[in-house]
Amino acid sequence: MSYTHLSQEERYQIEWMMKGGWTLTEVARHMGRHATTLRRERRRNGEADGSYAARDAQRRSRKRRHDASSLPRIRESTWAVVESRLREDWSPEQIAGHGDVAISHERIYQRVAEDRRRGGTLWKHLRCRKRRRRRNGTSRERQRFGGRRIQQRPAIVAERRRVGDWEGDTIVGTGLARVVTMVERTTGFTRLRRVPSGEAEPTLRAIVLALHPLIDHVHSLTLDNGSEFAEHGLIDVVLETECYFADPFASWQRGCNENLNGLLRQYLPKRCDLGTITDEELQRIEDRLNDRPRKRLGYRSPREVFEAHLKRGALRD
Repeated sequence: MSYTHLSQEERYQIEWMMKGGWTLTEVARHMGRHATTLRRERRRNGEADGSYAARDAQRRSRKRRHDASSLPRIRESTWAVVESRLREDWSPEQIAGHGDVAISHERIYQRVAEDRRRGGTLWKHLRCRKRRRRRNGTSRERQRFGGRRIQQRPAIVAERRRVGDWEGDTIVGTGLARVVTMVERTTGFTRLRRVPSGEAEPTLRAIVLALHPLIDHVHSLTLDNGSEFAEHGLIDVVLETECYFADPFASWQRGCNENLNGLLRQYLPKRCDLGTITDEELQRIEDRLNDRPRKRLGYRSPREVFEAHLKRGALRD
């Protein structure tokens, strides 16, 4: 088996499986990795107490690789030529395009930026002296185009003929905190989790912790386009599901979730600071919504219908 570096998705998979009581050998077998690779990963990037946190492990690994890759690879004689031409008012594109130095114009711009941070004056020879903006887009833009679109979603999801297709969103109040809202499309069964901010990492954890106990009944998850769902790829891995994204400004494509958010405002009005809501209070709200009879369910509650489905599945097993 050829060795490749562990990806961020794999690190989250390791974390959640270890928290679920799997041994490293069992995790390695499930992932198709050698057990030695995972033991080395825990030793190098794990915590001092032997536990493992994917986010910290990814940060340590990235820093180690960055430190290794930051060694100079372009000769100083080459940089001397580049800097000489910059002082003659050549642009980075002209220097790179001239062909007698093997270096890209992007790398030259990086060198100029580094020189400027050190107090150098190379930047004064550029025709455009504004600090350059990164061109890879915001996390929201990257997420929007990187996720599966709702048009790719299986037709059975729209038909509501199975239990296990969820919709997700967040609601906001006056503070930074948010509530992640998840609802199962067929039964209306609801899961709510509070997060301290709209960042992707706490949103990822909230979704996984809420739905992992129901992992056998999470076939798909249709989400809003917010940047808080930028870690959708990790949700796919940990919950063994598929995330899809509604079109921008098309909230009707997540009608169940929008209806749930409207019901929630009875308890969590827009002027409410969600940071003051305790987990116990949020659980009581979730219980009320799940135990309330619904006309479309024949006046049964979402919990009744969902649990009846779980029992039928257990009997078939």
